[in-house]
Amino acid sequence: MNALTTIFNPGILFFLLGFVAALLRSNLNIPESVVKFLTFYLMVSIGFKGGVGLYYSSLFGDGLLIIGIVLLMSALVPLYAFAFFRRKFGTADAAAIGATYGSNSTLTYITAAGFLTSMGVAFEGYMTVALVVMETPAIILAIIMARATGEVSGQKEPTHRIIAGALTDGSLLLLVGSLIIGYLLKSLGAEESPLSTFISGDMFTGMLIFFLLYMGTVVGQRLRELNGFPLPLAVFAVGAPILNATIAISLSRLFGFSAGDALLLTVLCSSASYIVAPAILRDALPEADPAKFLTMSLGITFPLNIVFGIPVYWWIISRMSDPSVSFLGSACLTCAG
Repeated sequence: MNALTTIFNPGILFFLLGFVAALLRSNLNIPESVVKFLTFYLMVSIGFKGGVGLYYSSLFGDGLLIIGIVLLMSALVPLYAFAFFRRKFGTADAAAIGATYGSNSTLTYITAAGFLTSMGVAFEGYMTVALVVMETPAIILAIIMARATGEVSGQKEPTHRIIAGALTDGSLLLLVGSLIIGYLLKSLGAEESPLSTFISGDMFTGMLIFFLLYMGTVVGQRLRELNGFPLPLAVFAVGAPILNATIAISLSRLFGFSAGDALLLTVLCSSASYIVAPAILRDALPEADPAKFLTMSLGITFPLNIVFGIPVYWWIISRMSDPSVSFLGSACLTCAG
């Protein structure tokens, strides 16, 4: 499969349409109430299908390996981001950037899952478990690191309440609850076809397209704010996803994960949170500047992954099965992409 075929995916094209509309200052707008419904629908769909898929698969074997990898990345990314930015931008901003990039973007994952579904490529239910597992550990670790230095002040909530708040975030609960419901209904032998019609197939693709159209307008608006944005932050917002994707692709090759699982693992490791992390950091690290870490994750990393990352990662992963192409050459193409 060539790169152009994967780039010209309907979801990506509608994302670009919304992006261009925002750059042209068009009055194209999707009401917030509709956007909230789309977000809930996509999360329920991914969670439920993950639960059904988990019934047919097992967390043992590849599942445990993948969960171990996302936990490793949840620790590694905050550590190197904190060390890289602490001296230049301060403890709070360094910790917030580490939390943002050590966590993941649920909506980038949903886009990648829709990308695979549109091509008929299977992935296992434990990938949704990995998504849930990776959501908050980096945020908690980054907050603990920042507080351990004694250089941040003004937090009103103790650490244990911050952790409790992270674990009860609405998006996380919706994903976990949908996954459990999907698993239970399937294990009890319930007929799933009526619900499957609602959360999959053409309806899922249509909802995803509308959501990506909206996200294109959001990113286009955010891009106009990048004038004068600190260069080190912009470089990190591009370089960190590439580095993390290369690690994930290399480990996928090493452990022989299926192509669908490898792509979703790569997206989990290369994406950055712009919903859950900012919401928690607002109270846990009030000294951190959202204009930095939110612009990085939403204004740079998110469009990078949607427009270029997903298709390029998939092209590299799909070429791994070609014996005439060395893995080293394929992995290096990630840096070029």
